[in-house]
Amino acid sequence: MSEGEIKRVIIVGAGQAGGEAVQRLRQGGFSGDITLIGEEPYAPYQRPPLSKKYLAGELSMDRLLLRPPTVYAEENVAFLSPVRAVWIDRASKRVRLEGGREIPYDALVLATGARPRKLPLAGADLDGVHLFRTAADVDAIRPRFVSGAKLIVVGAGYIGLEVAAVARQHGLDVTVIETAVRPLARVTSPEVAGFFLDEHTRQGVRFVLGGQPALIQGQAHVTGVALTDGAELPADLVIAGIGVTPETTLAQQCGLSIENGIVTDKHCRTSDPAIFA
Repeated sequence: MSEGEIKRVIIVGAGQAGGEAVQRLRQGGFSGDITLIGEEPYAPYQRPPLSKKYLAGELSMDRLLLRPPTVYAEENVAFLSPVRAVWIDRASKRVRLEGGREIPYDALVLATGARPRKLPLAGADLDGVHLFRTAADVDAIRPRFVSGAKLIVVGAGYIGLEVAAVARQHGLDVTVIETAVRPLARVTSPEVAGFFLDEHTRQGVRFVLGGQPALIQGQAHVTGVALTDGAELPADLVIAGIGVTPETTLAQQCGLSIENGIVTDKHCRTSDPAIFA
């Protein structure tokens, strides 16, 4: 497909990748129709500050936005939000939205990113057990960041450690459970991991290294976490930071090649020449 044949571009996913795709298209001189579809009620925003200044209440949502929402209208971009794309009809080149509306495309960009892993444990759906990926996740957690509350963080990666640090600043009682023998085990050297372990411990964070959660305890609301070794840790709040998995639901439904993510070439083109990811 030549660039001249592309008049209508749909971008599914209004995260940073989707927002950048819109910007690059317009900066590159594309004057055709662009539709940006996002599930969240916000224009594309930065995620890294979520576990730091946004969680701490030091940064407002408008300062997270990559560009002011008015820019999309000024650049003639149809920004549909909050709405979910539920189906891709590759034969007729149409994207179906929740509610039944269908939008045609000449080129489609899947910028659906990843979804956080849920704790694979009984009790993971109890009130007070949270994932950490979106601004809405943080908005749900922040009112419970009160001094003296018992927080258990499952996972000692960057997200888990950043959340633990902010929690201690707010006076929470914090325990981090990590299945590995040191924090940041997959991404740093033992020396760097040791530095973070020492610093967090100095700030009052407790670590259970080599620990394996077995059960989230509670009836309607979480009350604790039981470990496989029989230990029980009380909790008012549990936050899971155990990584993400590629969001490939739409791609799988329409038959694109998937191998632990959407398969693309060096130009981000999928197994369908009209779809990029």
